Amino acid sequence: MKQITVGFSKASTKFPIFSWLIMASERTPYSHVYLKIKDEEANKKVVYQASHSFCNCMGEKVFKSQETKIKEFNFAVSDASFVKIKQFSIDAMGKPYGVLSILGLTCVQLLKCIGLKIQNPFKDNGRTYICSQFVSTILNECENVKMPENINDITPKDLYPIVARLPKKLSSD
Repeated sequence: MKQITVGFSKASTKFPIFSWLIMASERTPYSHVYLKIKDEEANKKVVYQASHSFCNCMGEKVFKSQETKIKEFNFAVSDASFVKIKQFSIDAMGKPYGVLSILGLTCVQLLKCIGLKIQNPFKDNGRTYICSQFVSTILNECENVKMPENINDITPKDLYPIVARLPKKLSSD
């Protein structure tokens, strides 16, 4: 068994307008979702995320210089799930950040304020990612996890209670 960590954070850079807007619209103390694993060969913790205009990976030290951790959840996964997670994450590296998805989620949020419910009109999950879609797709790689069917609409606020309720062991092994 291996360990993965799903974390929620907020930007700690000098003037994080985008992070502030997400936290204000979602009414949460966090604006970002990430996955952290330990790379055994390098003996380093690595963060996979969708941010900075694309899907990327960085060492924990650099991540901590840009983000403030709000909450992390640790899970055990099978070796097979861990390999799938790493393969997916590596294959996604460099894919663009989902700017249209964010605009679509903004429309969803605005219309929700006046009582209208719509789905994200810009469904491009898979071609691009935002942080919550990226981590949701990764969690779908685990045997004991069933994410909502439409992760195009998932926000950090939507993902938090799902992650908080997951069993500590996400694999059958």
